[in-house]
Amino acid sequence: MIHSINEVAEAEQFYTKSLANNVIKITCLTPETYRSLIKHFKDSDVYYHTYQIKEERAYRVVLKYLHHSTDIEDIKQDLLQQGHVARNIGNIPHRMTKEPLNLFFLDLELAPNNKEVYNLTAIQNKLIHIEPPRTNQNHIPQCARCQQYGHTHRYCNRPYACQM
Repeated sequence: MIHSINEVAEAEQFYTKSLANNVIKITCLTPETYRSLIKHFKDSDVYYHTYQIKEERAYRVVLKYLHHSTDIEDIKQDLLQQGHVARNIGNIPHRMTKEPLNLFFLDLELAPNNKEVYNLTAIQNKLIHIEPPRTNQNHIPQCARCQQYGHTHRYCNRPYACQM
């Protein structure tokens, strides 16, 4: 396996670590190395799982106190005027009743000024508050594809644990 990886990527561009159950952990130093290894694994039908690289991740924040009927495009335009490019905006529904709340998830494109979004106090002349999303540190993700812990099905290429 290591020899086939060396054919795709230069030896200085990644590190490997042997884990239990014949698992090899590969840490890539550049996004280009990561992408070439993933392409090689797909072409070779190698079972693997991976994670989203930081360069592709959005900067997520929660927008509070803005009415749920506010048009998403208007929010995007107002954020753009204030120097923030929104990748995605979604209303957060109540977890039980599924009614829309006055909360929105904002996914911003990565930029040096992302932390300045917390200083915004108004959008469309409406007072708002922006804060980081709450995370459950006790939650360990479980893959819906291979049923293993530590990753999600979106970045898994292992076979399904349960074939229908």
